[in-house]
Amino acid sequence: MSFFRRLIRYGSTGIVLLTICAAHGTAQAQELTVYAALTSDYVYRGVSNSDEHAAVQLGLDVGSDAGLFAGVWASTTDITTGGRHRPREVDYYVGFLQHFDNDWSASVSINRYTYPGADGNVDYDYNELATVINYHDRVWLEVDYTDSVFGHGEQATNFELLVSWPLPASLTLATGVGYFDVSKIAGSAYSYWQIGVSRPLGWVTADLRYHDTSNVPVLIGPTDLADARVVLTFSVAF
Repeated sequence: MSFFRRLIRYGSTGIVLLTICAAHGTAQAQELTVYAALTSDYVYRGVSNSDEHAAVQLGLDVGSDAGLFAGVWASTTDITTGGRHRPREVDYYVGFLQHFDNDWSASVSINRYTYPGADGNVDYDYNELATVINYHDRVWLEVDYTDSVFGHGEQATNFELLVSWPLPASLTLATGVGYFDVSKIAGSAYSYWQIGVSRPLGWVTADLRYHDTSNVPVLIGPTDLADARVVLTFSVAF
């Protein structure tokens, strides 16, 4: 399933869908995937992007047996920086996934982050290049690079490692760590981490996850929005 490689960054929504794929062995290309989620908090690289409120998220992915894929993902947000508010996020991506054998695969994609309805005349939209290496649908290493993080014309690099394990009673444990180097715009980098369990409940999958960070620069998010938190997410994929 092509969409599995793209969803690490989408917090609990992405992790739920990653673990669905791993649990059911669905890392095969298919023509169309539609997914939706309701989450108690949209956490992006350790920081709440919904001001610690619930968020609704939708996505659509088109893939091919040749490894090409493209899609769109959207979420309600509640982001306020510099007195300017961003009420929603819509992201677009296109990329290529290559399987090397039964265990290893890698992908590269160009991702476009947009914030429709943002207040003022500041353009927060930006592009990011993402590379993911996957082992056995259990370990994902992602490296992301942008030359204009949040549209401010400064470079940033993100590194993220996610590992998942199947557990008894249809549970899946997934944990990950990340390092977001935003020092060129915010003066310093920071680390973030999470751990949680997912379980299918009929056609819906539930995920309960703990998130935390190191010291987050003020320009990236207020300290209280990067504190330790527990997030509950319900997702469905078709």
